[in-house]
Amino acid sequence: MDADDLETVLARGFATLRAAHAGEASNDLENDLERFRGSDSERYVEAVVDGRGLLTDIVFSDDIGELTPQRLEAAVLGALKEAHRATGRVPAHALPGIGDSEVSAQARRVLGLEGE
Repeated sequence: MDADDLETVLARGFATLRAAHAGEASNDLENDLERFRGSDSERYVEAVVDGRGLLTDIVFSDDIGELTPQRLEAAVLGALKEAHRATGRVPAHALPGIGDSEVSAQARRVLGLEGE
């Protein structure tokens, strides 16, 4: 990032803060406050994300006790994926520098970058 890019980012940030302080939140800020829901195919899990796709809530059905850990994991990931799709945001196409850990593999699956 060069100095011009940083100056642009800071200028936008300060403009957003001024607008929010004046009670005139930008559409981006309002979109971030929206909530989007997604469920797994069997409705064991419901995930809620904000307009940026960040998890804000997760609800489990009373029947999750009958699931194996692998099926529960798949249900959580499926619900998150559906909630993220509901935001209408363009999915990430690359996750540089996160390595080959189990967590990074799960993140790639959630974001639809690997097979299901």
